[in-house]
Amino acid sequence: MFWLLALAAWALAEAITVVGPAYPPNAVSGGTVTALLHVSAGEIRGMDILQGDAPFVAPTRSALGAWRFRSSDSGDYLVVVNFRSPTLYATGPAGRKLSARPDSAEVPGIKSIVEPVYPANSLGEGSAVFRLGILASGAVSNAVVVQGLGDLTSACLAAVRQWQFVPAATAGKNPGSSEVYAVCVLRRPVLGKSVP
Repeated sequence: MFWLLALAAWALAEAITVVGPAYPPNAVSGGTVTALLHVSAGEIRGMDILQGDAPFVAPTRSALGAWRFRSSDSGDYLVVVNFRSPTLYATGPAGRKLSARPDSAEVPGIKSIVEPVYPANSLGEGSAVFRLGILASGAVSNAVVVQGLGDLTSACLAAVRQWQFVPAATAGKNPGSSEVYAVCVLRRPVLGKSVP
């Protein structure tokens, strides 16, 4: 039984090169971008932005365009990129409902996200990337770290495990398990007063 699970995990698409988007310097609040990557022979052949908050779309498009998969991977892959609000006082998980569903029912859609809690005594910033297994119920079944972010990885991991998805339909049109990519982008919290 174990070897069947290992074989199934190997068959799933695996990003082998990922680039995290830069947090826009002019952004004063967080946002989310949902993209559908069209992959052929491991290369990004196209990208649809399904939902996106300005000014986060351009850095997301640029970063995801540099992603690479195994040469045997082809298909459509959902990527949800969350830019955490940089305010210091966002200390607890803030759930946010989203509605981004690809035209194809064979690809899952995003229903809601939870922002990571920025850990006390951390000064890091950057991106953490995860490959999420999605159950037929839309809940996250597992999360694999594709690219970590030091001590911020565990905060991001705790958040993405709470995300909810609209499950993908199988060939028989019943919801089935699937996988998506999640990217958490954090920058150092804003500590000073805002200037008018």
